[in-house]
Amino acid sequence: MLDALFKPKSVAIIGASSNPLSIGHIVQKNLLDHDFKGPIYPINPKAVSIMSFRTYASITDVPDEVDLVNISIKNTLVPAVLEECGKKGVKFAIVHTAGFKETGEEGRRLEERIVAIAHAHGLRIFGPNSQGIQNSDPAVSVYANFTFVPMTPGNISIVAQSGGVGETLKLHLHKIGKGIRMYASFGNEADVSLNEIIDYYGQDEKTRVIMVHIETLRDPAGFLEVAGRVAPHKPILALKTGRTSEGAVAVASHTGSLMEQNTLTDVIFKKSGVLRFHSQEEMVNAAIAFSSQPVPKGDRAVIVTNTGGPAIIAVDECVSAGLKLAKLSDTTKERLKKLVFQEAIVSNPVDVVATAGPDQYGGTVAALLEDANIDSLLLVFVTAPFVDCEGIARRLGELGRTATKPIVCQVITIEKWAEVIRLIRESGIPVYDYAESAARVLGTMTQYGKFLLREAPSHVRFKVEKPMAEKIFERNKGKKGFLRQDEVFQILESYGIRGVKTLRVEREDDLEKAAGKIGFPLVLKVDSEEIIHKTEAGGVALNLKNKAELLAAFAKMTKTFAPQKPGYVLQAYAEAGQEMIVGLKGNKGLAPTMMFGLGGVFVETLRDVQFRLTPLSEQDVLEMIRSIKTYRLLEGVRGEGPRDIEALAEMMMRLSQLGTDIPWIDELDLNPVLVFEKGKGATVVDARIKAAL
Repeated sequence: MLDALFKPKSVAIIGASSNPLSIGHIVQKNLLDHDFKGPIYPINPKAVSIMSFRTYASITDVPDEVDLVNISIKNTLVPAVLEECGKKGVKFAIVHTAGFKETGEEGRRLEERIVAIAHAHGLRIFGPNSQGIQNSDPAVSVYANFTFVPMTPGNISIVAQSGGVGETLKLHLHKIGKGIRMYASFGNEADVSLNEIIDYYGQDEKTRVIMVHIETLRDPAGFLEVAGRVAPHKPILALKTGRTSEGAVAVASHTGSLMEQNTLTDVIFKKSGVLRFHSQEEMVNAAIAFSSQPVPKGDRAVIVTNTGGPAIIAVDECVSAGLKLAKLSDTTKERLKKLVFQEAIVSNPVDVVATAGPDQYGGTVAALLEDANIDSLLLVFVTAPFVDCEGIARRLGELGRTATKPIVCQVITIEKWAEVIRLIRESGIPVYDYAESAARVLGTMTQYGKFLLREAPSHVRFKVEKPMAEKIFERNKGKKGFLRQDEVFQILESYGIRGVKTLRVEREDDLEKAAGKIGFPLVLKVDSEEIIHKTEAGGVALNLKNKAELLAAFAKMTKTFAPQKPGYVLQAYAEAGQEMIVGLKGNKGLAPTMMFGLGGVFVETLRDVQFRLTPLSEQDVLEMIRSIKTYRLLEGVRGEGPRDIEALAEMMMRLSQLGTDIPWIDELDLNPVLVFEKGKGATVVDARIKAAL
């Protein structure tokens, strides 16, 4: 538990100072200015008093128990001070001091040393190189932090790896009158972790929304577990900076290379229900709405406006955000026709026209809130100088306080009508400068609503021949590179993944016997990890109809690839089908990531792929399939019938089971997978597995 960190009964400041530009001075001033409810103990061996508080030469001189210390002294002095804190029985130490692992190897060793000292005494470290914590609960009111944004009570809790990002988030909330619940910027995360803080916020009844800034996920598996528990109860809004590839390593598979452009963080977020943002502004906008508005029960939105152009922009953005324009019920339409002016448009968007006053604008919103066909409302309101704008705002405020559907609003105005914005915001309705911002917020809230309403995943365990797959991997133990193609197809067969019949051939003498087992027509392929793009290199011969064609193709390939001395495989020729790709990429400490998308020669060109963290349920794989841009190819276009999506989904679930059962898979490509007409299944034509042995 982190109670002694976020709810300390007493705080000491090691490095307290009368110098107003010192961190110790600012921490003490923040505690005083925000009326911390417990005693404060400045520690400074050279001062008698600081800010009228008696100082102590050492933490061990403090006569009472101390829950929390703030440390801002030279990095090399921190170990000795922590030793004293441990002997005193201090529970948590916020180490503001920098100069640890962020500076290099020497700093890393110093950081390991202070953690070891702390743990030897049962003391926890927050930091080092950290900003601090805050808790606005009036019963605590602790601002153990050296920053400047005033703290007021709210229901949004923030945890940020970067203090600068955290302060930016707080600042923008403060500027519109929003307070926070709790705040933490943990710096190097040597001890107290991001995951612990999210877990703590999740258990806090007064926290309604959690905002997270991440630079590096130190414990991805732990994050997945904690976020997966918290997100169904409280929205977690995350900003992951440093979006370039994580841990870039040399990869040879399509799945591996494409994963370099889609971070592991993304798939963890999707799996756990975390909402990812790519800008601070969008995350703050969403947090404001989540903090006061109910989560929509569906994706049907209505737009109400008294000016045309911005409403059209709102329509475009709503559709782009995955929302549907709600169809007003006949009852609502009749009610609105009696209420609004004759020039008004009663459809969606509902244009009440600029002359609409409190009765027309407010009455329209009231009617739409009662329409069962509507899940959310987006209001566009320009403060026309010829109507009672404050009256409209008061009416909207009354509706906002009792609404059971989310309402977001764009207000187009100047400082003269600042009271209009205040009245609307006071009711809990968030106000934005642009219709696009409001629409994106609704889209995010609807996305979270769908996450809450999703069916419990149905994970199927197929009967497979796991020992056969394990035997092949064991046989390759210690070898580098990719497994032989014939072995890969044996592994797939052991998990019930349909593939074309495949046999290994080394010499011309093997051809006739192998061809007899498979039957013409045949495909001959070169099998070498050095030859990745076999088709372009001339390493694939298709639709070989007889022995003569087979021998000719083999002779040509052996000549072309003589320097590489590769092996070859003979396969049954498969009729044309829609080419897709399915792949796996191993993750250290986590189950593998699955990739799915348009396959064949288009995979690297179009990059129409989706990623998810295994294990995957039937709902998961169907959602992946439907999420690619070219999904219509599977539904059937231009006279083509629908493809066997059910068979494709089963193949993906079986591959998910293979990936979670067999931890040795580093990279795996099934490309192409041919998906035939509905009822005729899907089959793997080419496959590669790189083992992490």
